[in-house]
Amino acid sequence: MIPSCLSLRIFHAAALVWLILLLLVLLTGCMSTGEWKEKGQKDFQNGKYPDAISAYDRAIAITPNDSELYYLKGLSLYEMVRYKDAIDAFTDAIRQNGNYSLAWFWKGRTSYMMGDYDEAVRSFFKAIEIEPANTEYWYYRGMALSSRGQYDMAIQHFDKALLIDKNNEKVWSARGFAYNMKKQFEPALYSYEQAIVVNPQNAENWINKASVLKAMGKEAEANVAIDKANLLYKEQEKDISKKIPKTPLQFSS
Repeated sequence: MIPSCLSLRIFHAAALVWLILLLLVLLTGCMSTGEWKEKGQKDFQNGKYPDAISAYDRAIAITPNDSELYYLKGLSLYEMVRYKDAIDAFTDAIRQNGNYSLAWFWKGRTSYMMGDYDEAVRSFFKAIEIEPANTEYWYYRGMALSSRGQYDMAIQHFDKALLIDKNNEKVWSARGFAYNMKKQFEPALYSYEQAIVVNPQNAENWINKASVLKAMGKEAEANVAIDKANLLYKEQEKDISKKIPKTPLQFSS
């Protein structure tokens, strides 16, 4: 016969197990990890980011070692401009899977948005180590380096990205900006012209070209580029006087 004290312990242990299961059922609403994940993805696609975060938290409560759930939660937090919380979520994803290149990349993107360029550079480097053929990783690490004033290293990264994808407009534009900041106007002009070749309908590319031409003292050519930009803005019903380029350039006096 089982001693009464041992029987009582077994009863208490069984009761505890059932209580935990009951709490999980109440917490998850009888839905599985996959179902909560699917709900979170649908909410995210519909712009319902708080609901998506809630769904991912429910899924994480059931399966706390799933790195993708933390990553997806981080994306929702990023969209809500909750950058610190997003970094925590991406870090949790990395803790579960140190080779999660997208988690490293988005940790870098979020750090960049917070102005923490040192962390951005480190995170993008990790993403590149894992997935070296990804153009976006090279481009964004170059942007972070450029933001730190390390233009030579930034250009090396942009060149690497262009070896992978020579028709990447934003990489050409970023390369032009880095050269312009170094006051090396010829390669800056070439970069902006290549961005125009890729997308001649982007008025900002023409503005950037005009900026460099002005810095080189080529006023007539600069005016031609500005006229082209004006025409594009007029076609797009935009007012050039209110346009703020994403990559502002310095004019020489």
